[in-house]
Amino acid sequence: REEATLRIPVTVDKSHIIALGERLYGESIELIRELVNNAYDADASGINVQINKDNIVVEDDGNGMTLEGLKEYFNIGSPQKRILKKSPRFAREMIGQFGIGKFSSLSACQRFEVWTKKDNFAT
Repeated sequence: REEATLRIPVTVDKSHIIALGERLYGESIELIRELVNNAYDADASGINVQINKDNIVVEDDGNGMTLEGLKEYFNIGSPQKRILKKSPRFAREMIGQFGIGKFSSLSACQRFEVWTKKDNFAT
């Protein structure tokens, strides 16, 4: 008997991501900590956090991301940090593990932007 292989991608509705973020991080300071942790994992030696009435901006001098790295960043549950375990430049133990912390920001903001540059790629 022949069996056909059918690949069906797993998808997650945006509303579930936002709900997950709300449950994970209920306080604004936790959202900022999550973004700062991402900068730390990217080997940043300088991190600047600006908070005002309308915006929270986290800037760092970390490794940056290529297009593939940016796609991986938005991959829920990406195993990349669990595989690497240490940051490439400073060999820091990775803080993030499951790739879901960044989505906590979606529950607290109307717009979420990532500006990055690495090699010949920039957003």
